[in-house]
Amino acid sequence: MRNYYFLAPSLPPLVVGETPDITFEELDYRLSTNLYKKDYEKVHLFRRYFDLHNIRSLLLEEPLDSRGNLTEKELDEALLIHDILPEYVFDFLDEYESKEEKLRYIFGLFSKYFSEEIPKQKGFVKKYLQFERDWRLILLAFKAKRLKSDLVYELQFEDFSDSLVAYIMAQKDAEEFHPPPEYNEIKLLLESCGNDPWVQFKEFATYRFNKIEEMAGYPLFSIDWILGYLARLFIVEKWRLMDEEEGKRRLEKIKIG
Repeated sequence: MRNYYFLAPSLPPLVVGETPDITFEELDYRLSTNLYKKDYEKVHLFRRYFDLHNIRSLLLEEPLDSRGNLTEKELDEALLIHDILPEYVFDFLDEYESKEEKLRYIFGLFSKYFSEEIPKQKGFVKKYLQFERDWRLILLAFKAKRLKSDLVYELQFEDFSDSLVAYIMAQKDAEEFHPPPEYNEIKLLLESCGNDPWVQFKEFATYRFNKIEEMAGYPLFSIDWILGYLARLFIVEKWRLMDEEEGKRRLEKIKIG
């Protein structure tokens, strides 16, 4: 593993809930100029998740998230000529003819992202992607139970032989959902937040920030620590962009409860 003795110590501390002293654009410039090509490809992998969100935004004719790898023009061209993005993206989108169908099932593309990318990774990147997938599935299970929606439908794009998916499906007829012991903290967080979406966002952002910091570990000059820093900056910047009223308005649509 290569070490980055000068890059990592130069990065300012991140504190969840406070405006960072570095922007994503500034960090990405430092990473692109200092990381070895193979390590910078891992940054592209992290940013690919935003590319998938941007496909939805493109279909809706909404502004794109600048944290994606591709500009609006590049993304439009990539979708047109089936290039740059991984083949599984095109395979998934080609299953649906109309824009309306693509939008209806777009959440399945994020399932494909995790199912395709996790097996290819190792070390911190694998643990990070697994964590990002797992907490989303667990929140989905809680939401489905509270709204009394069909778990089979909600998980239709998941692998039912996967251990976590099977664990969730085993509780499809239960009154309440109980997460695996290692994720019981999520249940406690949701119970302490009540139905306030802004409180939920803040508490869960802090939970994710701390978990990622713990996963990345030390030494701080390793690529794992640098990638963990990038993932935590995503969280800190999102917090910065959401004031309380805007957070309530946007999160009301997806709140748990």
